[in-house]
Amino acid sequence: MHATADVPMPEGHWIDVEGIRTRYYEAGTGEPIVFIYGGNFGTSESASSASTWNLNLAPLAGRFRAIAFDKLGQGETDNPQHDDYTMRAVVNHAAGFIRALGLGPVHIVGHSRGAYAAMRLTLEHHDLVRSVTMVNTGTLSPGVGTNEVVLSRPPFPPGSRECVRWVYERYSYSPGVVTEGWIDSVMHTLALPKYQESVSKIEEERLGMKLFLPQLARDKGETLQWLAEGRLQRPIQIIWGFNDQTAVLERGMELYQMVARHERRAQLHVINQSGHFPFREHPARFNALLARFVALHSEKGSA
Repeated sequence: MHATADVPMPEGHWIDVEGIRTRYYEAGTGEPIVFIYGGNFGTSESASSASTWNLNLAPLAGRFRAIAFDKLGQGETDNPQHDDYTMRAVVNHAAGFIRALGLGPVHIVGHSRGAYAAMRLTLEHHDLVRSVTMVNTGTLSPGVGTNEVVLSRPPFPPGSRECVRWVYERYSYSPGVVTEGWIDSVMHTLALPKYQESVSKIEEERLGMKLFLPQLARDKGETLQWLAEGRLQRPIQIIWGFNDQTAVLERGMELYQMVARHERRAQLHVINQSGHFPFREHPARFNALLARFVALHSEKGSA
């Protein structure tokens, strides 16, 4: 069996987060780990959801309470209210989700654009977070990303199965990790009427250019300034796929140097032969790194 064979998610649950019907999955008991995946609403060539963590929840559930939720406007979770298609709204929803479940402080894990959301949440809501794990995040790390260059001009129609496969294969070191189940999950989300509505808002009404990206750029500058000032004050580990062409290792190193300057409990792990999704390309190693880090900085471990 391939290391990234399709593994079913636990049964989904629903919770109201300040008027937003939110889907989430959880498994296990113990210290809570909350996973925030990457991507954002309104992209026509791909669509992320909590099921991207299907290789991580069950293995970690043996020791921890592992939770992954669909972000605002993604997966099965409702779209933003009042057309608030911003990362700020995504961050506020994530914090609201943790509070709605009565969690906190949690060990938060963020990937790519979800790592930015996780870090911003940590900086704004210190009481909700015990430790932070960042994974391959071009959105959060200093500098300009190569995402748009590497993934530009897919040779297939946006939203087609072939286009989705093309995008995720370029994200990955080995095309073989892009399973049919992964593609099925993306295609399911893309087909949802509410997701198509978000595509219309972001692309056709140009809320992406007018609202989402300008505000994210401003907030990213502020976030990096806060990190440079030493405001994190939480154990942090950064896990990076060595061969990621969309968020290159040099940018991960810069991010590590920025946080390690102020935080002695900072760790950096580089996983070889891995692209943008090390938790899918090398799930056993990723899960082991995360389990060790969480145990080290758990309520008992840090007491």
